[in-house]
Amino acid sequence: MDLDIVYGISSTYNKMKKNNPSIIPLFPEAVLYLQNINVDSNKVINHLKNLEFHATKSTVEKRAYSYQSKNLNVLKNLKFLKKEINKHVSYYLHNIFFYKMDYKFTTSWATKTNFKGFGQKHYHSNTFLSGVYYPIGNKNFKIKFYKRNLSTWSIEPKEYNEFNANELTFHITTDNTLILFPNHLQHSIENNENNMERYSISFNINPKGLIGEGDSGIVF
Repeated sequence: MDLDIVYGISSTYNKMKKNNPSIIPLFPEAVLYLQNINVDSNKVINHLKNLEFHATKSTVEKRAYSYQSKNLNVLKNLKFLKKEINKHVSYYLHNIFFYKMDYKFTTSWATKTNFKGFGQKHYHSNTFLSGVYYPIGNKNFKIKFYKRNLSTWSIEPKEYNEFNANELTFHITTDNTLILFPNHLQHSIENNENNMERYSISFNINPKGLIGEGDSGIVF
């Protein structure tokens, strides 16, 4: 998008006075946060409880009490859930970004986080779009996202907002919550302070077909 900027004001706002500038959220990250998607959460939970889980190396070292399913394609056996998620992925890619692209789910896995469990800060490599679905909500179930901060300054603000905060925590209080986000956004599972096991399904999505053109084109 091309904007003609004059004194911090785009051409869209050229009728405004120069001493009353507009704050433009330049190149923001788009995270889709949706509650109560149309899925039978009990059916999902019953399936997840029958999966085989294991602790990853990092969770063992940190005593994180968080586990990952050995199955890395759990949505294959939850086609009703995948169909519902796919509807929102399509909206995100085609109606928010207006991308001319097809896509495919690559991996999908379940996580189980016990009381006092957590997950380290990380991002998903070798993928384009990531997401996480929570069948059951609870005020103690939280995911935190981290800003890609390129500044070397550390100045404490009087209050935090979307421009100065370096992290943002989502409280998953509602059943059937879905979050979609760019793969490079670092995130972590916050401490589960509830005796209830926290289940979620994470997944990755990549482009499908011809992407780009000419000598930069590639077929996935």
